[in-house]
Amino acid sequence: MRVELIGHLKSVVDKDALEVRVEGRVALIEVLRMLPEGLRDVLLKDGKLRPGFLLLLNGSDVRALSKGMETPVSDEDTLTVIPIIHGG
Repeated sequence: MRVELIGHLKSVVDKDALEVRVEGRVALIEVLRMLPEGLRDVLLKDGKLRPGFLLLLNGSDVRALSKGMETPVSDEDTLTVIPIIHGG
């Protein structure tokens, strides 16, 4: 599975994309838990996605999918992780 990183996330792993090997179909949250430790620590807290990130699965907002973070994914899918930056 291709994981594309946007913005400051690229600097966490010194890459703009990663390949994560997915055997069969697994829940999207499980793929996030497979990411390298530094990136995983930025994205997850207590095993759940931290606020402040938009996830696109094959171009669709994960929040709009009926199963959300439990959506089954496979090796052919693409996940794009976008930090949401708020001003104030």
